[in-house]
Amino acid sequence: MVQNESFNLVDRPWVRIRDEEGETREVSLLELFEQAPHIKCLANDLPTQDFAILRVLLAILQRSIAPTLDEDDDPAEVWGDLWTAPELPVVEVRKYLCKWHDSFDLFDVQKPFMQAPGLQTAKNEVSGIKKIVADIPDGDELFSLRAGKGAESLSCSEAARWLVHAQAFDTSGIKSGTIDDPRVKGGKSYPIGTGWAGGLGGLFFEGATLSETILLNLIVCDVETGDLLSEEDVPSWERAVANVGVDDRFPTGRLDLYTWQSRRIRLIPEGGIVAGVVLTNGDKLEWRNLQEYEPMTSWRRSRTQEKKLKMPLVYLPRAHQSDKALWRGLDSLFGDKSREDAPSVLESNLEKWVSYLASRDGGRQLSQEYLLGVHAVGFEYGTQNSVITNIINDKLELSAFLLSSEGESLVNLAKECAASTSEAIFALGDFAANLCCASGGSGAGEIDGAKQGSRAQAFFEIDSLFRSWLARLDEGSDMDSERDNWHRIARSAIRANATNLLSEVGSNAIIGAPVRGKGKMGSEWMTASRAEALFSGALKKALPLEEDEKIKKEVR
Repeated sequence: MVQNESFNLVDRPWVRIRDEEGETREVSLLELFEQAPHIKCLANDLPTQDFAILRVLLAILQRSIAPTLDEDDDPAEVWGDLWTAPELPVVEVRKYLCKWHDSFDLFDVQKPFMQAPGLQTAKNEVSGIKKIVADIPDGDELFSLRAGKGAESLSCSEAARWLVHAQAFDTSGIKSGTIDDPRVKGGKSYPIGTGWAGGLGGLFFEGATLSETILLNLIVCDVETGDLLSEEDVPSWERAVANVGVDDRFPTGRLDLYTWQSRRIRLIPEGGIVAGVVLTNGDKLEWRNLQEYEPMTSWRRSRTQEKKLKMPLVYLPRAHQSDKALWRGLDSLFGDKSREDAPSVLESNLEKWVSYLASRDGGRQLSQEYLLGVHAVGFEYGTQNSVITNIINDKLELSAFLLSSEGESLVNLAKECAASTSEAIFALGDFAANLCCASGGSGAGEIDGAKQGSRAQAFFEIDSLFRSWLARLDEGSDMDSERDNWHRIARSAIRANATNLLSEVGSNAIIGAPVRGKGKMGSEWMTASRAEALFSGALKKALPLEEDEKIKKEVR
């Protein structure tokens, strides 16, 4: 490594942000904390980069305020004082970054940021920068953001962002075999899984400014015990340098996980740019039963793993699904509270913490009227987690009241309405399939295509409507009125889709056609009018209105 190369993240701009005027620019770590109240949000190369860098910021802030905390401090009041202050604790952050200044230099000879300074292969090979850049992965390109020279080198600021990202989200697969690594066989380092964050269904809260976003995700104590965090839980840059990864190190806490070194990496500088990289496997970590340590994901119970490992309870991070909007799986945020002994889904510790802050027990340090964003982010991987197939980036807005203990009934209402809406849209898909049959369609592919296409279109159209309805729920919301209101909105939208489908079928659908495999004689006759009658009944059943109940009573 060339000794005169230097790029210190404390002083040099590298984090991309969007300011209040909507302009995008790069700032240093110190500038970010100083300007945070006037910064709108992080705006890095990918949403997953924002997530990984946010975790670095949280680790810095947590360690910065640690010396100011006393074991007798009330955690909610500590957070409340930070929340109401005009700015982040810049003095404390400046002291901390000064203390660890050299450890934030990308090219420090002894301790380069998030790297292993002595990392090299037996033949001293250096890979291209695409090894750490997610938008130009090996093989087929997923994103077309780079070409030509842009795929050959990185600016130092870009390299810093992708370095943090690689430690969090790097794909699995065979890596370079490096010197002194006992795990290397035949010159290769065999897979240990993706970076730690790659296995999560990443969740974080967003406020009106970056300052608010950082604080909304800052947990100042152990969520379960209320104790202030242990001094043993430190981020990677406070740990001793290690050129070789291990398989048996257990995390000391959330700060350790926020900066977990899933890989050993060495950036190769050349004339003010980064022209290459050495990358191999770092510290291996199993994803099971770390819900007390990792707060930025929900957790699902795995009975398969319980049986395989002969363990009574096994919880794994609940990953997001790229084909399913966040509002369709609200358990990812709120968990499953139907069973207290062993729920199928555990809410994130981050949600528990914010719930506490917004609840009476936490002194309502966070106003229940506050409208915050819930951001879901992550990757879907393919082929044994060695390639990226999809990126997840979704956001909901909701009042803090829904996160509080007092808002549980409204949460249950939102879950109920999401489920009933899905039921109605699935009925719409059946309607489309029946219309296809009535028109003479007989191929399984043709019928299934009509069904799936209509469902996808309906989910797309209902998406913004549900998000708007959810954002309006607050302390003053009446359960029955809001349920009826949503059912009315959803029925109207789904009915409009059905009307469009009906208008597109030909005259053959009026006469109808047999549907094979159904009925006592092996088939039944399907017409457009019969399909519509079946759909109307299913729609009313899934999304009943108060007026429907009144009509039933009058008929009786």
